[in-house]
Amino acid sequence: MTKAQEICTVHLGSSTLDDDYTLYEDGQVRHYYDQNMYSHSHEDWLKAQTLSDDIKKKLLNKCPEELKEKTKTLLYTQYN
Repeated sequence: MTKAQEICTVHLGSSTLDDDYTLYEDGQVRHYYDQNMYSHSHEDWLKAQTLSDDIKKKLLNKCPEELKEKTKTLLYTQYN
């Protein structure tokens, strides 16, 4: 089984707390984040369709310009 191709990683965190989303072509999203300064390095695997509209907008705004169309398609397409 081959691993899905990574599209991009977007950093939504602050200077002290991670909040990173890595988008993959198969609709999977790796969310790597810190809950607070004492609880860090958490990882969740999500489906793009389960992300809130607010998070989707932030990801689209921060992704590189050359990847915006691909990212938009991923975020707003239903995957099984």
